[in-house]
Amino acid sequence: MEDVINFVQAFKGLEKRIDEFINEDSFLEYLEGSEAVVEGGAYVWSKLKPAEISKQDHINSDYMNLAEEVRNVLTNEHSPHIEKFERSCAIVLNYIRQDTLLWVPGLKNVIENIKSELDLQQFFIELTR
Repeated sequence: MEDVINFVQAFKGLEKRIDEFINEDSFLEYLEGSEAVVEGGAYVWSKLKPAEISKQDHINSDYMNLAEEVRNVLTNEHSPHIEKFERSCAIVLNYIRQDTLLWVPGLKNVIENIKSELDLQQFFIELTR
């Protein structure tokens, strides 16, 4: 049970850091002409400044370490949710790394999506204990 509490605390801490990074250091730009391809258009991430890239790298590294710990627990417990966990991790990493197009306008939607994925990942670890 203590492991689960530690994981939940780690997830909450990362969630807060990701939220601050997205809200304070990140911006979206509308991709001109994208409405011709997709309804509502698409958005791209604005280029980060060096200090913001450093913050991004630290968050990415910490999240990858946490994901590896959770992955090990899920694997050792033969969890049926490993594939779902991996898909969820990929989504969060894409947001942290800001390396994909977005179909939702506004950083609020991005934050909500990240929170949902992190909640799902916590749920998977709670199921193993």
